[in-house]
Parts: sequence; C-alpha cells; structure tokens
Amino acid sequence: MGLGFAPEFRLLTPAQFKNVFDGATCKASGPSLLLLARENDLAHARLGLVIAKKNVRRAVDRNKVKRIARESFRQHRAELGNLDIVVLARKGVGDLDNTALHDLYQGMWRRLIKTATKNRSRTSGPPSSHA
Repeated sequence: MGLGFAPEFRLLTPAQFKNVFDGATCKASGPSLLLLARENDLAHARLGLVIAKKNVRRAVDRNKVKRIARESFRQHRAELGNLDIVVLARKGVGDLDNTALHDLYQGMWRRLIKTATKNRSRTSGPPSSHA
C-alpha cells in the first residue's frame, strides 16, 4: 500500500462528515485536538480535517496543522483499519511546533486505535458455543 493521500483516503462530502459527527463510535480527546471516528464499509481508513479559523487564527498555522495531520495519518493508516476519522482543532493547537504536533498526533492515533479495538470487541461479543 502506497503512502499517498489519494481521494479514497479522504472524507470529501458533507454527508461523509455528518456520518462521523452523528454516529461516532470512538473518540480520542486532548487539550488541543479531538478525534471522532466510526467504522466504514471500506477496507481502509479515511481522514477529514476541521481546522476552524476561530481556533487557529493564522492560515500558515492552519496549513501546518493539516499538513502534519495528513502526514501522520499516512504513517498510521495501516493500523487504523476501516475508520472514518474527523480531526477537530481546538484553541492552542496552532501554537505548537512541528515536533510537538507530530508527538500529539502519534498519541492521539494510539488512543483512537485502542478505543476502536475495545469497541470492536464489545460489538462482536463473546463467541457462542453450540455443542
């Protein structure tokens, strides 16, 4: 699997974003980021970014937050399974430097994967034994 960020790895339409907002099954929350996710019917994860001007004032900072989010997502895509993920920026995330942003995303992906794994095992339930 290539490490590009082709359209099939992005949430593109408002309906796709709405699906995640309305039916998020797992989330990872931090002081400057919120990740919402829900499973999709595809064989890969997709990413959507919501970096509001209200929370990250300067365009250069918004672009940095998005660029590092996409780069980090590409590196962790295989571990994320079939999740649709929306990254929401909170105040203060634009003030972080590149290294701090990379570390923040790394921790958020790890927490999201942990929550998603927990939810999958809860929904699948224990195997029934019919003897």
